[in-house]
Amino acid sequence: MRFKNCTLDPKIAEAIKTAELLLTDISPMINDIRYKNDFKFNSGSGAQVAANLLLMQAPVKVFTYKPFNPWSSAIGYFDGESIHVNLRRLPSMSKVDVTANLLHEYAHYCGLTHGNNYKTQEKCLYSVPYYISENISSWI
Repeated sequence: MRFKNCTLDPKIAEAIKTAELLLTDISPMINDIRYKNDFKFNSGSGAQVAANLLLMQAPVKVFTYKPFNPWSSAIGYFDGESIHVNLRRLPSMSKVDVTANLLHEYAHYCGLTHGNNYKTQEKCLYSVPYYISENISSWI
């Protein structure tokens, strides 16, 4: 198990099950990443990035949080130890959206970055966290 659910939310529980299935050696997500060799924002080949995603053994804890700013656009964040999902955004998110966010933050847990927090078309194509969250629907 790569995630430890520290919430009572059934949507997060379902998203974790889906994310776990995508983090297997034979999943379409890992196969797609394995053969993509143009991740500009992360070092290593696609095979190295895929191996990095599969290598993490200690499960990352998943929590919910209620942001101070009720209009916060953040879906979630990784604080260096745990993944936090915005409780105010959760009701409007589908299971696919929650899974995408979990895997995006999991990529950060594995040490993969996207530079700054400004999402661009280039980052969606060439940074692992955004690539995962943008393409999740084709792998589920």
